[in-house]
Amino acid sequence: MGAIRGTDIVSADEIRELFPRLSRGMVKKVLWSLSKKGYLTRLKKGLYLVNEHPGNPSIKNPYRIALALFPGYIAFSSALRLYDLLDYEPFTIFVATPRKSGERTIGEYTIRAVALGEKATGMTLKDGVYTSTLAKTFFDCFYKPRYCGGYSEITKALYEVEKLDWDEFLGYFERFASDSLCQRTGYVLELLKNELGVDIPEEVLNHLRSRVKGWTKLVPTLPSHGRSIGEWKVIDNLGKEKILGWAYG
Repeated sequence: MGAIRGTDIVSADEIRELFPRLSRGMVKKVLWSLSKKGYLTRLKKGLYLVNEHPGNPSIKNPYRIALALFPGYIAFSSALRLYDLLDYEPFTIFVATPRKSGERTIGEYTIRAVALGEKATGMTLKDGVYTSTLAKTFFDCFYKPRYCGGYSEITKALYEVEKLDWDEFLGYFERFASDSLCQRTGYVLELLKNELGVDIPEEVLNHLRSRVKGWTKLVPTLPSHGRSIGEWKVIDNLGKEKILGWAYG
């Protein structure tokens, strides 16, 4: 154990490099024995978490572990946290992947992979882990608000952000967004601009306005009770107080 102590994740290949005289079969036996004794926690085939204390998974960097389990990029509320735009430490780590959805619990963390298909793009290396760019983070949050705490977290983060690449942000809507997503997003952005003075570029709002088609609910899973916003053809079935409640409180 001394040879791997101090690292958080180790692979079977790395063990073989450390002990070249051991056969593959012997390496498998050693890893199995260390896992059984609690010194290692198996993440997936050939990949292990090194525990500081037997039986107690040592989570030094949950984001690295998340990406080791589900190749993709850190997204949604987890990305907001990495950009210091979330006040709390979420114990669910979200990973956006092209194809594979899934969930795994490691220690006190739940790692959740969300398959976004062709939308699983727009990442950067931040703090040593692949994370959605800031603009892509907000697109993903508008696309699936339930994975970031809802519209109140999105609006609070947008209010606090110092600089956003709006051209990049709009580019994702041009490539990937449905008309209804554009309508919902435009309504929320204009609400931020009118109520709190957030500097939302008019060209962004104009493009989203050009996508207004049929009526849509702000939260598709909720009943259709609420205020009808004619300009955006959005039924606000959540309410301004919940969308911007953090500002009014």
